[in-house]
Amino acid sequence: MPNRPADYLRVVNGITEQINSGELAVGDKLPTYAQLADQYSVSVSTAQAALRILRDRGLVEGQQGKGTFVAEH
Repeated sequence: MPNRPADYLRVVNGITEQINSGELAVGDKLPTYAQLADQYSVSVSTAQAALRILRDRGLVEGQQGKGTFVAEH
């Protein structure tokens, strides 16, 4: 069985790639946890963990009641 990255890393890497390529620009709103879970075929808690890592890296920022957005970097 080939090695594949942990589920949360697939989400982190996918969103990071979208930001780096310009597909997601500064200020763009990211999908909800549930939408990310569906998109990447992971659990909602895995999507939450991935966005937490992206926030820690300064790539995204959460706005209470509004969602998660691509941060200026």
